[in-house]
Amino acid sequence: MLFDLRPKERLNELFGRGEEYEELSRLVGSGQWVAVLGRRMVGKTSLVKTFVKETGGLYVNLMGVRGLRGLARALSQSLGVEFRELELELMALRLKWTKAVGSIFARVGERVVVLDEVQEIASPQFLRLLKSLWDTYRGLRLVFTGSYVGVLRRMLEPDEGSPLYGRQPARIELKPFSRDISREFLLRGFAEHKMVPRESELEEGLESLDCYPGWLTYYGNFRCVRRMSHEEALKATLSEAVKIVLEELDHFMIRRRRDLYTAALRVLRHGASWSELRDELGVNDKVLRDVLLNLMGAGLITRKDGLYVIDDPIVRVAVTRLRPRGGRPSS
Repeated sequence: MLFDLRPKERLNELFGRGEEYEELSRLVGSGQWVAVLGRRMVGKTSLVKTFVKETGGLYVNLMGVRGLRGLARALSQSLGVEFRELELELMALRLKWTKAVGSIFARVGERVVVLDEVQEIASPQFLRLLKSLWDTYRGLRLVFTGSYVGVLRRMLEPDEGSPLYGRQPARIELKPFSRDISREFLLRGFAEHKMVPRESELEEGLESLDCYPGWLTYYGNFRCVRRMSHEEALKATLSEAVKIVLEELDHFMIRRRRDLYTAALRVLRHGASWSELRDELGVNDKVLRDVLLNLMGAGLITRKDGLYVIDDPIVRVAVTRLRPRGGRPSS
């Protein structure tokens, strides 16, 4: 069902991503490692989970995983390997976690492995591990997803000293649906529940949710599954979406200057040029460059006509409730 809130895992439910699915299949089939990029709620997880299901691969969620030990645990769980036994084996053989992760990948064979939220990995050994996997296991096929920050950016933009120089993954970038495809998505989802929305309701929904598949799915679920009115469903979608974005923003700001990023986002709700934002924040060009790269990499802002702006209407609302130093968001 299109309005199921869980990520899609079957090809016949993967709406509007046929071209991206075919491109992913082509790249993986040619032996490429691939990074699937895009903003939140555009359907990255649905695309890769469907691909894993169709190809008999492995899906590994790395949210909250910082080091190689956590990676080894997540991989073990996906493979059905008892992690405690692996730890005891490592202790007996005095192996490092890089060797442990390599030995786990050796059991994968030629299956596709999706590493979701790979930007979470902070271990300085991770890129060296990937180089070792590339050189050792020719049949291993990896697909990465996540925000374009941290290790994912270093994977895709390696300098000459990087272990992945000349080995960076191919890219597939998912965009929000077009307005026509968004309309078709909603109409087909409503039809699955034998309901027909009013034209004015469709237009308001599309305008408010800006063609992001995830937000459209929430709206459709509230309307058709929970049987809310249009007004109730739209209000509930916006409320739930803001909660989700606030949680993501809190996570994004861990180990970052929260006051600085909060101030930047508040300015960028209305759009600003480089010089306007620099003057407003009172920082130098190097600091501003890092802030903008991280915000763009996380899919929180974009650049249009020389201005940096928050494109997602949900993020614009969430930013008004963001506290500079943590704690509960303001109402």
